[in-house]
Amino acid sequence: MNATLGRQVRVLLRRYGREQVLEAVANAEAVETSQQQAAATVRSGPKTPRAERRPKKPRRTPLEVVAAARVAPEVRPVLERIAVAYENRQILPELCGLRKFLAKEGLDPDRVRSRADALRKLVRVLSTRRCEVLEELFEGWRKQVELGDLGLIAEAILGPPEITLPAGRRERSAGVARRSDPGAGGRE
Repeated sequence: MNATLGRQVRVLLRRYGREQVLEAVANAEAVETSQQQAAATVRSGPKTPRAERRPKKPRRTPLEVVAAARVAPEVRPVLERIAVAYENRQILPELCGLRKFLAKEGLDPDRVRSRADALRKLVRVLSTRRCEVLEELFEGWRKQVELGDLGLIAEAILGPPEITLPAGRRERSAGVARRSDPGAGGRE
């Protein structure tokens, strides 16, 4: 509505009141006052919620997403395991980690708005990989979730943590150094 019309309507409302202005408008357009008021209430009434206006699409399960993708038969089980772990937040639990991975793969990370929407893109990117590469990615993501980002940095600097066993035996978690006899001198 332009400013001049708004001022004129306010002047008319102050001078004659709402009822007389509505009646004059109804007479001018040959529309009944009740119809005009009904139309005004419909326009200013409560809006229907978005869910009622448009039905939601049912969300696909991770297995359905993998089944819909064109994947080699030997890759399918590994990809299904990755998709289920992704859905359960066992890998890439946060959107920022997923965006980093997609950016590294050459996709636009800004187009991904939620983890649920990104599953199809993730499956599409991973479907071109070999089984061995998928296994390595899966284990890396799982380890990252278990240790967290700082844990990965610490492990890269210090090496895997030592596990202390009863009776003085020490063992590296990766099986690098083992000492079974506490009396044996020297380091191995």
